[in-house]
Amino acid sequence: MTGDRGQVNDEAARMIAQHAAGFLFFVLVFGTGIVIAVGIAWFDHRTRTRALDVLRVYAERGEEPPSSVIQALTSVSGFPKAPPPADNEDRLGRPRTRGSFLAHAAADAVFAAGFFGFVWWRYTDLGQASTGVMVSIFVGLYFAASMTARLVGAYYTPYR
Repeated sequence: MTGDRGQVNDEAARMIAQHAAGFLFFVLVFGTGIVIAVGIAWFDHRTRTRALDVLRVYAERGEEPPSSVIQALTSVSGFPKAPPPADNEDRLGRPRTRGSFLAHAAADAVFAAGFFGFVWWRYTDLGQASTGVMVSIFVGLYFAASMTARLVGAYYTPYR
C-alpha cells in the first residue's frame, strides 16, 4: 500500500514540475510584453510631464513661450499627431475602393483556406486535436472573420 502511495507522489511531483515550467514560460513571455507596454507608457508620461513643467515656468513668469519652444515641446511630446484620415481614406491617405477591400478579402480567404487545410490534414492524420490544430483553427477563424469584414466594406464602399 505504501509503495503505491510513493509512486503516486512521484507522479504528482513530476506533473507539478511540468506545469511549473509551463507557467514560468508564460509568465516570462507575457510579463515581458506587459513590462514593455508599461515602460513605453511611463516614458511617454514622463516626457509629457517635463514638457508641461517647461510651460509652467513660462506661465509662472506671466510670459508667452517663444514659438521655437512650443515647436520643440510639441515635437518631443508627440503632439500634434497626424490628423485622422477621412472616412473614405485608409491610414496612409489612399482612397478606399472596392478593389482594395476585395484584394484584402482574397488574401484573407487564401490564409483561412490554408489554415483550415492544415487543420484537416493534421486532424485526419493524428485523429485528435493537438495544440497546433487548435491554434490553427483560431487563426483560420480570425482570417475568415477578417475576410467577412472586408467583404462588408467592399459592399458599402461607393463604386469608383
